[in-house]
Amino acid sequence: MSSPVRAARLTVRQTLMEQRNFWRSPEYALFTFALPLFLLLLLGAANGGSYLPGHIRQIKVLVPSILAFGVIAAAYANLGAKMAVLRHDGVLKRIRTTPLPSGAYLTGLVVSTVVTSLAIAGCTALAGWLAFGTAPRLDGVFLLGCGLALGIICFAALGLAVSSVIKSAESASPITNAIYLPIVMISGIFDPTIGLPHWMSAAAGALPIKPLAGVLEDAYTPARYAFPVADLGVLLAWAVVGGTLAVWRFRRQPA
Repeated sequence: MSSPVRAARLTVRQTLMEQRNFWRSPEYALFTFALPLFLLLLLGAANGGSYLPGHIRQIKVLVPSILAFGVIAAAYANLGAKMAVLRHDGVLKRIRTTPLPSGAYLTGLVVSTVVTSLAIAGCTALAGWLAFGTAPRLDGVFLLGCGLALGIICFAALGLAVSSVIKSAESASPITNAIYLPIVMISGIFDPTIGLPHWMSAAAGALPIKPLAGVLEDAYTPARYAFPVADLGVLLAWAVVGGTLAVWRFRRQPA
């Protein structure tokens, strides 16, 4: 069997194993998968009948915002915390002593994260449609796909980067959550009507959470703006920063 084919088969097997482990772990599955759906139903029931300026139903903004939150929770918080725990427990070092190539193991882990992120996105979008009759515009489906793809890549890269600086397994989840949850708040994910000082709003726009929510919101709300090149550019820039930092840290401090 050729080496590329063997590596591909091992990666697929590792991806399936990571998926089984994810669904067998109640804490990961509950926080990563169930929490976004719970927030959508709770906030949607409370604000579903409200309207934003421009006579836009608030639920039209809330659904893609929670969709963005779910992607971030899976691709950034879940992956970052898990990688930190694996490094602290010595799993990444022990993998090197097994027949499983390190590349296949890490690729399987990342691919599993992508699968989980897409599953969360799909379930959130389905829940928004079934519970609140909210769906993306037909001409916004391409933008939705672009936003999800770039968002998952961006936050997975940032999750790997953050995991490389976490020193202990106990601090993995607190650190990852402490980094992104305050930014979620000031980005208007849970409350699009939040009023912030201009400088804070500008700072949130330069970070990747608000641009991801903005891209997904543009796929749901009426086409009022041009293609969100600026928001996609911010996501791409942070993806490059996260990926570069992760590679540098992983090479400097081997697992």
